[in-house]
Amino acid sequence: MGFTRIHHVGMVTGDLEQACRILCDGFGLSVDEHRSPCPQGRPGYDGTTVLEFPIGEMYYEVAMPNDATTSPGEFLANTNGRGGIYYISLASDDLANDVQGLVQRGIKIVEPWDGKSAVFLDPTTCLGLGLQITPEENYYVHPYYKGNGSLTGMAHIGIAARDAEEIGQFLGQVIGLEEDRSSERGREIPRNDTPRPADDPVRLLEFPIGGTVIEISIPTTSDSGTARLVAQRATLGATYHHTCPFAPDVHRFTDEAVAAGIQQIGTIPPREESTRVVAWFHPRTCLGMLLEIWNRPPGNQHIHRHPPH
Repeated sequence: MGFTRIHHVGMVTGDLEQACRILCDGFGLSVDEHRSPCPQGRPGYDGTTVLEFPIGEMYYEVAMPNDATTSPGEFLANTNGRGGIYYISLASDDLANDVQGLVQRGIKIVEPWDGKSAVFLDPTTCLGLGLQITPEENYYVHPYYKGNGSLTGMAHIGIAARDAEEIGQFLGQVIGLEEDRSSERGREIPRNDTPRPADDPVRLLEFPIGGTVIEISIPTTSDSGTARLVAQRATLGATYHHTCPFAPDVHRFTDEAVAAGIQQIGTIPPREESTRVVAWFHPRTCLGMLLEIWNRPPGNQHIHRHPPH
């Protein structure tokens, strides 16, 4: 498999100007004016208009449907106009062979496809998840469009799923990612050290890809917020749960976000009382996306040991 990284997170909204206010004023990001001039944007998939907001090695792509009868338009309507995460795009350095391999393993693609351009996978064959495969372009944003430095990358993208074996088989055997089972991350992390609200017990699986991680949350009770989300939206197996950007200074991000009208969930400890901080923000003020922010330091598994020459 040639999947190199998460290329972008595809979101849908009904108001691009509001998206700019939230992601620029609230998150401290910038619009990549080279690729999607603001405010007019650029033509996107399925009749949408899109803006790109770089974050680390990827970007948030925010799309506004121009036709209510398209799939993005129906998604927006089904979320009562709030929008949210519509899909994630995986970059491939061997597009034709990667897509062919997925088809051989039972994945359907959304036709038509020219064999060269980005292609959407049929969600009904992907546990209900919106996925796109796009050719690796080795593009990195100009520093001018990296924002104010409050967010420096994407720690992980959260998916909620109904069954660990089912989602593990899909991401591992079908998509070709390798689960991280180290004590640094994944299932062996003590429950009280997971970046999750205390009243939301889950089992975590983690699949690194590029410089980020796909984090899977499987509810361990039937009455938690994640369990309710799975029951409502993961009818085929899985649904998008949240994104988690990395902030070197979570307190700075929180102060700036709240001042810009982003609604915080709960509180964080005072700066002088904690070095590792996790903050949560409500979907209703984050374009329909649950937002987690953390500054988790690297552990031993982040050390890359070069083999001897």
